[in-house]
Amino acid sequence: MFLDLNQVRSPGSLFLLSHHHYHLNFIDMKKQTENESLLVLTDVINVLTCQTETESPYIVFEENVPPLGGPPPHRHPDEEVFYVLKGEFEFILNDLENPFKALAGSVVHVPSNALHTFKNVGNTAGKMVVLLSPGNLLNYFRAIGTPIKTDSEKPDLTLVPDFSKLDISKALELAPAHHIEFVLPEIIKN
Repeated sequence: MFLDLNQVRSPGSLFLLSHHHYHLNFIDMKKQTENESLLVLTDVINVLTCQTETESPYIVFEENVPPLGGPPPHRHPDEEVFYVLKGEFEFILNDLENPFKALAGSVVHVPSNALHTFKNVGNTAGKMVVLLSPGNLLNYFRAIGTPIKTDSEKPDLTLVPDFSKLDISKALELAPAHHIEFVLPEIIKN
């Protein structure tokens, strides 16, 4: 059977095909009644959908990243797919010495437990849509992140974050309980 995605997708909807179960899910983004936003380290995460809404083993969120923002190198059991909507990113996948660029329209797949990171290397805020499977990383984001309830609580993502004020101790402390391993230089660990 041939499926034309242009005929089945409608504006404001997200189309997902799960290769594990060979079924289609249509997620009407307009029906999402409660928008969950979190400040996680330097980035603002807007949860678009989670397992309870899709009844499938994945979550989808929008990640807004300020210039020079992004997480330290890490690994976790969730598989990730990043779709760059805007901005200029540099990704690392398994080899810390060989970063690669990802611009708007790029898709980056990170297998489960692969060492990876990304950084917004552009001069403006970047934006990605991220798919996580099975989506357990969202629980970690909720544990370490700060909920954003109003627009006034959002940081100015056009500015480089003040890294001297960034406290990563909670992220490091809770990582093992969520099966996350950070790969940091010795100077940061001490």
